[in-house]
Amino acid sequence: MPLGLLPSLKVDGVDYTIPMAVEETSIIAALNKTAKWVHKKGSITTSRHGQCILGQMQLSNIKDTELLTQQILSHRESWIIYLNETILLSLAKRGGGLKHIEVRLLEQRKEGNMAVLHLHCDTVDAMGANLINQALEALKPLVKAATGFCASMCIVSNLTDTMLTEASIIMHDIDEDQGTGIANAADFAWQDPYRACTHNKGVLNGIDPILIATGNDWRAVEAGIHAYAHQKSQYRAITQWTYSNGTLKGHFKAPLIVGTVGGVTTLHPIAKIAMKMLNISSAENLSRICAAVGLLQNLAALRALSTNGIVEGHMKLHIDNLVLASG
Repeated sequence: MPLGLLPSLKVDGVDYTIPMAVEETSIIAALNKTAKWVHKKGSITTSRHGQCILGQMQLSNIKDTELLTQQILSHRESWIIYLNETILLSLAKRGGGLKHIEVRLLEQRKEGNMAVLHLHCDTVDAMGANLINQALEALKPLVKAATGFCASMCIVSNLTDTMLTEASIIMHDIDEDQGTGIANAADFAWQDPYRACTHNKGVLNGIDPILIATGNDWRAVEAGIHAYAHQKSQYRAITQWTYSNGTLKGHFKAPLIVGTVGGVTTLHPIAKIAMKMLNISSAENLSRICAAVGLLQNLAALRALSTNGIVEGHMKLHIDNLVLASG
């Protein structure tokens, strides 16, 4: 993918140079233009809440769920200690590791019930999927010995609603027609799932290129965000915008699980350059930057859609690509 730059974005009062690997030139252009607008009229702030990602172990055809729950809870603390001293030792040494095990009960389509063990793990600055999967596999024989049930399957969950990243944009002295247009466009996406899907894709236009540039699993982040957008019975926009008396406010909140150590992030030469450009070390910082850029890209799209439309600016850049392709 071509590597573009958002050379100056102030997030939480700090200026960042943000690398973005993406094929669509209009994304980079729109972000740079909108970043200048926000810098002139307002600010971007971010936060993250929670610290654990989730691993799941399925136990099927459970007859006595109460007994099974008691068996698991009676061994829970010893299992946490064991995994933190073995598979998750590197995380535990850095203050992370397995923090909690909970039991969820679900109905099965056939007879019996299903029990799901949720492992809550703080993976510090790693994305953590591989470590969680290893911990689950190591736990399987211990669960069988304690309960008599063999796990049907084990896998990390990409719906990590136990750790959410937020970003907010607030802007002042915004023209009423423009502010109302953006708020109305956002309300359309909140109310209508057909529009929400494309709206959220626009948010991910800002997030995915950073994840690709830094060697992160952008498919996992996309899956988590889309699932989170549908948690309350209807698929909705992942951002919200309001306008009142010249003030425009936007907000993003979703799971955004990334890593700054391990995997391709620290191996691939371009990913290493991208991380050097960002000049950050923690996964939390990367998550917060991604949220800020996703919300900024959303603002760029809503501004264009509610004024001149999306085609004009996009096609100006697309024509340049066609001219290059034709020689």
